[in-house]
Amino acid sequence: MPVKLLKSALLDFCSENVISEAKVRLLDDIELAKKTVNRSVKFQHVPTRRDGEGRLSREVDDIFLLFSQLDENKMFDNLPRYVASGPDNMPTSRIFEGDLKTLLKRLKDRSGQIAECKAGMLALSRDVSSLQ
Repeated sequence: MPVKLLKSALLDFCSENVISEAKVRLLDDIELAKKTVNRSVKFQHVPTRRDGEGRLSREVDDIFLLFSQLDENKMFDNLPRYVASGPDNMPTSRIFEGDLKTLLKRLKDRSGQIAECKAGMLALSRDVSSLQ
């Protein structure tokens, strides 16, 4: 999923408190991971708390920056696994025109497959009826 769409989904779905808590948790886990890694790892400074206009957007940008730096330093294996407590607690993405075209194409493909199955079942049914 493109980063822009992922950020948009997070901004639409999550509250300021949830995003702030997630960022603080990630920062704490990074500090713990840096202590367990025997090599010196430098991360760009990210403030624990943001205030003012656009706070939520800047908090999400900070989280993405942290994940980018984790990836650059190959430190994902040093972090705990983060999971949602259920599917209702996971954001969904918006359906855009391109996505809708893909879904419609898949539906048409499935319709063709169903029609083929239906024709096969009718032929099989006729054969069984003639045998009886």
